[in-house]
Amino acid sequence: MQSSKFSINPISGISGLVLYLVLSAVAFSFYPSSFNPMGNWLSDLGNNLLNPEGAIFYRLAGILSGAALLVFFLTLGYRTKGQRKAIRIQFALVRVFGVMASLLFIMTGVFSEDMMPMHSWFSIALYITFGTAIALTGFAALYNTVLPRWFSIFCFLAWAFDIASWIFGQTMWLEWVVVAFLLMYVAAMSLFSLGRNIQ
Repeated sequence: MQSSKFSINPISGISGLVLYLVLSAVAFSFYPSSFNPMGNWLSDLGNNLLNPEGAIFYRLAGILSGAALLVFFLTLGYRTKGQRKAIRIQFALVRVFGVMASLLFIMTGVFSEDMMPMHSWFSIALYITFGTAIALTGFAALYNTVLPRWFSIFCFLAWAFDIASWIFGQTMWLEWVVVAFLLMYVAAMSLFSLGRNIQ
């Protein structure tokens, strides 16, 4: 019978996505000027100077979604019995880096974009840790029998965009792409956990 902690996993993952998308949409509705991938960072939505009436909603998106994703990664388990030791270690590291990323996500909400340099530090660390978790998932998906192998291609593509956003640090639309991949990753892992009873 499935342990209750694994039923929490997909619920927390999907809840994190819904909270982020809904609260971001509310923050966007208050943004006083045009807002698009070519001229804005997503964090502009939480900037108290640029979005005085809506910033609180985007900051809550980071804090509440980060909390939900913390539960998601803490309860993320895999049916690793019979898998090689290297695979078990990789899956354990996915959880470790995912937990770190979730805590950093919360901190990006606590310290908004107008609170530099703290926001910048937490954001950079967030993308590093989340990108590492996704990359490790991609490598693990190549050799385990739990996740579909095609998912490794998705993970490596997400990782590539994460690296590209580092190289081209002032290219705003790359951040939007990276965040979209992060959201799709959580959605996919939640559905895998729900549909395949991953534990």
